[in-house]
Amino acid sequence: MLGTKVSEIHHYPLRPPGFEEPLFPTLESRWAIAEHLASAPWLSRGSELPRGNGETVRRCEKPAHVLWRVDGRAYLVRRCPNGPHKGSLCKRRVVRVLERWREIGSWWDAERRMDRLVFRVLLAGGAVVDLAFERTSGEWLLVGVAD
Repeated sequence: MLGTKVSEIHHYPLRPPGFEEPLFPTLESRWAIAEHLASAPWLSRGSELPRGNGETVRRCEKPAHVLWRVDGRAYLVRRCPNGPHKGSLCKRRVVRVLERWREIGSWWDAERRMDRLVFRVLLAGGAVVDLAFERTSGEWLLVGVAD
């Protein structure tokens, strides 16, 4: 078993037939690799796994704002669905950053390309949410709520 690759164990080819290095010399080769990855059974199962300590995260894409005070405190500000007035704003202090990672998607498509920094944060009141900073536009999004 020493020297055996994971793709050989799972009987899944490392790259589509006919592809050698470099993988992306043309736009057509990028699409072929993207289609190859999209059909990979391990990729779809991996995206459904719970994160962290067994909790699951409901995915969403809602605009949000992160405000930084001079003293270094951060606040999540967004439209509050249960507010006293329709369209009112909710402001919650970010107590701590629990995790952070970078997500890159659709890199082969200039119109759908995604490059974001995601922060799993603990908010005052105990809610755990995922906030994403879109690196291309500079906008913040609420992208997940931990159950």
